[in-house]
Amino acid sequence: MKSSLIIISLVFLFSCSRQKPSVSETTMGPEPEAYSFSGKPLYRKPVATPADSAALVKSDSTIAAIGTKSELSETDFIDIGRTLSSTNRFKMAVENYTLGLKKYPSSFRLLRHRGHRYINLRQLDSAIVDLTKAEELIRPEGDVWEYDAAGKPSATYQHQIWYHIGLYHFLKKDYVVAAADFEKSLAATQAKNDGKNKAGASDWLYNSYQRSGQKNKIDNVLKQFTLDYDIEDKEYPYFRRLLLYKGLIKPEDLIDINKPISEMSLLEMTKLYGLANWYSYNGDKETANIFYKKILDSKEWAGFAYAAAELDVVKN
Repeated sequence: MKSSLIIISLVFLFSCSRQKPSVSETTMGPEPEAYSFSGKPLYRKPVATPADSAALVKSDSTIAAIGTKSELSETDFIDIGRTLSSTNRFKMAVENYTLGLKKYPSSFRLLRHRGHRYINLRQLDSAIVDLTKAEELIRPEGDVWEYDAAGKPSATYQHQIWYHIGLYHFLKKDYVVAAADFEKSLAATQAKNDGKNKAGASDWLYNSYQRSGQKNKIDNVLKQFTLDYDIEDKEYPYFRRLLLYKGLIKPEDLIDINKPISEMSLLEMTKLYGLANWYSYNGDKETANIFYKKILDSKEWAGFAYAAAELDVVKN
């Protein structure tokens, strides 16, 4: 009976995403997906291109197929949440994980994913509750691997949990604690030669050291990152940011700042935040603030760069 109720709830959740706008939406505009740290409403990106429409149709088809199962596994709820998030439906992703946790209340996997999406939605208090519980539940386990949409191992859950706990403390401006979190996240990448996750954790660790005054530890973070560092994607934003921090590339090698902000992708926003930080750490707070503000002119509010920039920008 409990599984049947979950299926019914899931079908209702899915159908809501396909309904026509309500009267309030047509007269007053769409409901915000979230609110920024300053209270600004943040809206789901519009379906503006044929590619957007195709992605939404594919997403809905995937969810509908999973929803026909008589029993949903942890993996099913994770796949649904990933699919919803990929089409900017973060509130629905959280609702999906909540349904999953009703069936699997001790799932560190679902808690880790819901905690991540709570950060996207700026619900930090809810995020840390989930992530802390996930970390407690996973302690007795060995390395537990996450898998991407293609079924390939992407990171350990241990890495991802500590990474997002670190982001929570970074956004709370508790940089000393954030640094300790990212150290643990980085340590959880050692089970595999994983250049991408090491770069991501190292970047946030570097920024946490900078902001907490632990500059004596910076060189140790940067030393392994060279132009020939073993990483599949040489344009990976966190890797490129580390090269800039180390002085191996120039600002113009990181990103084209003349490109219209409306045309910049989420990955470019990540690079732009690194550029703003670079100016800040080199004493040019005014230029840093220009770029923090520029990030906030984009539509990529779900990215961690945007969330962090909200808190770093100095209003004139």
